[in-house]
This record gives sequence, C-alpha cells and structure tokens, in this order.
Amino acid sequence: MIRPAFTGLLPVLVTLLGSTVALAQLPAGLPKAPTTMTADTAAQSPADTAAAKLDAALAASSKGDKAATVSALNAGVAAAEAQAATSKGDFKDKLMSQAGNLKKLIPGVSSGLVGGNVLSKAVSLVKMALGANQISSLLGGGGGLLGSVGALTGGLNLMKGALPAIGGGAAAATGSSLISNALSSVSKLSGVGGAAAEPAVKQQLGGVLNFAKGIL
Repeated sequence: MIRPAFTGLLPVLVTLLGSTVALAQLPAGLPKAPTTMTADTAAQSPADTAAAKLDAALAASSKGDKAATVSALNAGVAAAEAQAATSKGDFKDKLMSQAGNLKKLIPGVSSGLVGGNVLSKAVSLVKMALGANQISSLLGGGGGLLGSVGALTGGLNLMKGALPAIGGGAAAATGSSLISNALSSVSKLSGVGGAAAEPAVKQQLGGVLNFAKGIL
C-alpha cells in the first residue's frame, strides 16, 4: 500500500525523471550559444591586469577602505613591476620608476595621510607608463602590427584614461588629441588593405610615445 506522503511526491519524481530522460536524449552536437568574444579580446594583457588592480585600489580608497586600498595597490605595483622586468623598450625604466614612486606612497595610504588627488595622479602615471610600455614593446618587436590591433588599442586607451588625473591643461588636451587620432588609425589595420596603413600608424604611435616621454 502506497503511503499518502509518498503519493504526493510521485508527480514531482515523474517530472524530474522525464526531464532527465529528455536531457539524455538531446543530440551531443547542439550548436553553441553565440559569443561576442574574439581572439583580440579573449584575454587581458598584463598591462590591463595591472591597471585593473590599480583601479580597484582607487575604488576602495573612495570608499575609505584603507586595508583594501593597500592590498590592491600592492598587487597592482607588483604586476606593473613584473611587466617592466620582462619588457624591452624605451619605457621599461619609466614604468619601473613610476611603479616605485607609487610604492613609496603606500605607507602613507595605510596611515591615512595619502589619498585623493595625490593617489589618483600617482596611479594614473603608472597606467600611462603601462600603456606606453605596451605600445613601445609592440613597435620594437620587429614584426607587423596587423595582429596587434587589440593590444595597441588597449595601450592607447590606458594612456587616454590616465590623462584627466595627471592634469596639465593644454598638454593633456594635446595628448588626448594625439591618442584619439592614433586610435582611429589603428582601427584601420583591421580593415581590407590594413597593411598599407601601417607606416602612418607607426608614425602616429611614435608621436604618442614622444608625448608620454615628456610626462613620465
């Protein structure tokens, strides 16, 4: 004899069993859901990773969380120094120097003496160096740039995003214009006949890097 409590569970068990059988009968080769990820955006560059940690530090600082700010700063500085140590190019030393300057501020952040605009500017200088170092390394690699559109764009965006906190008025406006023009040119590398655009792209990127040298 079936007990009443068990009788009440029968419809649920039958439904679950039916669902399990139906799933088992589904073809193995179902098409995958479409994705917007591309080879260029599938993974963050080391510069992006370091910048993300530094952004997390600023976010924590704005909330008054000293412990989280210090933790994120230490992680961001370590990531920036690791990239500098393995880089080749004109901005290796500049990146290491800016990361070192930021590291010196961490005790002050921990005690509450450093924050606000001072911290934001120091972080932005590291991000500027991260972006410039990434672009410099790509230009010095000796190969073409057609396969580096994502990395070049990422480096330029890091530099552009750092400008407001660095300040400088007219200089910042000049830098923003140079970077915007370079971004427009880099996007042409992805189109048909992109190789023909490389000489102009390299010239514009060189101008952006010269600007960064003046800041860093």
